[in-house]
Amino acid sequence: MRLLFVHQNFPGQFRELAPALQARGHDVRAIAGHQKPLPETIPVLRYNFPEQKREGIHPLSHEVDEWIQRGVAVAGLAEQWRRSGWAPDAILAHPGWGEALFLRDVFGSSSLIIWPELWLRDEHSGGRRGEGRIDLGQRYYLRTKNWLMEGALGSCSLAILPTRYQANCFPPQWQSKIRVIHEGVRDELLQQPRINKLSINQDITLDKDTPVITFASRNLEPMRGFDRFMKGLAILQQRCPRVHAVVAGAWGSSYSGQPQEGKTWKELACESVAGQIDMQRIHFMGWLSHDNLVRLFLRSDLHMYLSKSFVLSWSALEALACGTAILADDNPMLRELTETNCNVSFCHSEDPEALASKMQAMLNNKTNPQPTRQLAEEFLLSHSVNRLEQLIMETTEQVF
Repeated sequence: MRLLFVHQNFPGQFRELAPALQARGHDVRAIAGHQKPLPETIPVLRYNFPEQKREGIHPLSHEVDEWIQRGVAVAGLAEQWRRSGWAPDAILAHPGWGEALFLRDVFGSSSLIIWPELWLRDEHSGGRRGEGRIDLGQRYYLRTKNWLMEGALGSCSLAILPTRYQANCFPPQWQSKIRVIHEGVRDELLQQPRINKLSINQDITLDKDTPVITFASRNLEPMRGFDRFMKGLAILQQRCPRVHAVVAGAWGSSYSGQPQEGKTWKELACESVAGQIDMQRIHFMGWLSHDNLVRLFLRSDLHMYLSKSFVLSWSALEALACGTAILADDNPMLRELTETNCNVSFCHSEDPEALASKMQAMLNNKTNPQPTRQLAEEFLLSHSVNRLEQLIMETTEQVF
């Protein structure tokens, strides 16, 4: 089959799926909105999206204008391939930046499969914990984002969601189009040996006798629980003088909005425990490559995943595949992890004392030198590729 992937940060969430489908003999191509180096195995057309000044219009219109401009740019690149005689049997796209808006106008006979991630609700706004109280400006924003998703759902053949929680957030009228398929964790992660010693810089090596806790997120922000992690860690350090924490993630904001104080969420979280925490035993690594992140998980004794119910991070599943025990916030999204591995425990992370006690107990229970290495089949790449390939064939009405 001829498959076209569309993602402004390609490969993005298609990092494993795209090459796996190509390895099965499919003709895979992609459209991206960046100029970063990419493997040459998959042909990629790229568009430029320069920042533009927009004056005299509502701030929400800025984003709508960006969606349209990205959609037009992607459609123009798609038209280049159509004129050269190539058309996809299926388009596989993330619709969140508007890139899929006009693809039906170029490839009218191609099936369109989208990855819409989440239907935004009040509890998904600004890092809050579902109080159900957000201001009108935030509600306008959520409605505008869902408006884009609604248009994408109306024109797509199928929508793929990685978890049942995310799928169930969508209104009833779209459920018939939704299929739950995770993007997939590489099966071979389950076979990689654990690491007994890891050097994180020239001066610090974490050997097998050093308790190591890890935290990883694209950005260190409240929606992912970084502030709660720091409060629990401050108490844990007082009880466990040898514990070290390694934190991977940038200092921006992906899902929590911008803090009003003019500082980063990371700075605010550190300030909240100033004088209570030993910063010499916390190692901020910034953004890590995927290979280095995996190495970190293979050394970690306990991985903290305190995200609120939102979009499930790959990092949690990859940590489990690496044999690392996880302490997760007790919420509906993360309860799905109980089906993937017995190394998952839950806590109410809003209580720093209880969080620290749970962290301490899990570190003290580190008695098995060969932790459980198992993921539910639904989260493994081989299973994900099989299911997705079958769905693509069904939507294109082709028999192979």
